[in-house]
Amino acid sequence: MKKFYFTALAVAFCYTTIAQDLSSTVHISAGTTVIVSSGTEVSASEINLKSTSDRFACLFLNDELDPTTVVNYDRYVNKIGSSSQGVGNDLISLPVKTSADATFSEFLTYTDGTNINSLIIPNAPSVPTIFAFGPYNNSNRSYTNYNAMTDGGVILKRGVGYRAASYNGQTVRFTGTATIASETVEISTNNNSWNSVGNPYTTYIDSQAFLSANSEVLDPSAQAIYAYNSGTNTDTGAGTFGNFTIINALTNTDVNIAPGQGFLVANDPIDSTNQLSFTTAMRIYEGTDDFILGRNANQNQMLRLKVENGTDKFATEIYFNANSSQGLDPGYDAALYGDNNLMVYSHLVENNLGKNMAIQSLGLNDLNDISIPLGLKAAQGQEIIFSIEANTLINEFDVYIEDTKANTFTLLNTNSYSFTANNAISGTGRFYLRFEDRALSTTVINTDVLQILASDQTLQINGLLLADTQVSVYDIQGRLVLSSILKEASDSNEIDVASLSQGIYVVKLYNNAQQQTKKVIFK
Repeated sequence: MKKFYFTALAVAFCYTTIAQDLSSTVHISAGTTVIVSSGTEVSASEINLKSTSDRFACLFLNDELDPTTVVNYDRYVNKIGSSSQGVGNDLISLPVKTSADATFSEFLTYTDGTNINSLIIPNAPSVPTIFAFGPYNNSNRSYTNYNAMTDGGVILKRGVGYRAASYNGQTVRFTGTATIASETVEISTNNNSWNSVGNPYTTYIDSQAFLSANSEVLDPSAQAIYAYNSGTNTDTGAGTFGNFTIINALTNTDVNIAPGQGFLVANDPIDSTNQLSFTTAMRIYEGTDDFILGRNANQNQMLRLKVENGTDKFATEIYFNANSSQGLDPGYDAALYGDNNLMVYSHLVENNLGKNMAIQSLGLNDLNDISIPLGLKAAQGQEIIFSIEANTLINEFDVYIEDTKANTFTLLNTNSYSFTANNAISGTGRFYLRFEDRALSTTVINTDVLQILASDQTLQINGLLLADTQVSVYDIQGRLVLSSILKEASDSNEIDVASLSQGIYVVKLYNNAQQQTKKVIFK
């Protein structure tokens, strides 16, 4: 990324003024950052900032510009179409401030001298005055498309996110002036808690600084930025679920928010309305794209579980780190946004309130033995396949999926699990994701007296038995599935378990002098 401090900027001003003998005009190309130091007088009458799909001009001010300096930001907007083709919509916001509130009608008239916004933003063929531009309405859970006839006088607000599209992947113009003033925008819970907001600056903003400053007004189960990605990285992007990429304290922590970029947040439902803040301290002059292209994040101690049905795919993620617990960890756990025909998600292991989680974080010690409830939404008649899409866990751990209806455990480290949905599925209770220390599949107990070993089809009991011993094997639901009596004084016994399905079981040994209970895994 190019970075020009004021010495370079001043040259540009002088050159433009002398060459054209007009009011000075500065053009900042996409991917270029201009930083204006404190105490520097900027005499340009016009500054034009450019952008592409993944590169954005950045004007970082340390003092306010003269209010007569016009700042135009030509903000890239995604091409209208199907998200499966990597196009569709964008979430954008106003990166400049106007001296008087700009209306939607005025916005439609903005032009770069060649193109005018009203010809760039698609309109409805049947009602040409309806444009693909408008805010999210959380009372009816849908986006508004402004009608120039009835909504022309609606004021466009800074800090609000607007859904927009362009005919061919073009830029729309915003005209006003750049500012370093803090901005607030009201977010609410009105039928649902989701709100569309956006970066109001000509700079990037630090996503982690934004989340830290607004943590008290965001839903504790969704203290995150939900960034629309148009479905372009649903197969591989960490923290990506459907058409949205989640940024929180755990995933995509290095992704910053581009100038004029919109995104979703969830209001804390304790208060029906809250004030969300954008402050000058959040501004930063570095970043990458506008979430549409996406990028991989640090996946340390993470498992991404994928479900697919032949046409659609969806995923959920489980993280293990030193900062999390089995309950809700605000800023680390993140609820699922939206609804899709095919979905997989988890519920919290402890203090579960029925919230569908896209990301669940747990403590590092939980890797030793944890069972996580999974939720699935799938249509009737589909073949559903579970598999591990990404795995950065250390090698000592096995990951199983349990299907309680089929009474099966499948080791996902080396296999996928498939079944046909005889009926439509929606909710939790059937599937569980289990993490086990790999040592449990070989030596589960090792004491001075007794040793229990589990192999493919055999349960081995080693050690001197001081009396006739009852051996009981229970499945994970506590049902007795096998029992046997071992004779006193024997020191090596084998029990055939070929009749049992692979999975996790509890073995209990009992006699008048010895007793032991341990968990084993039969593969």
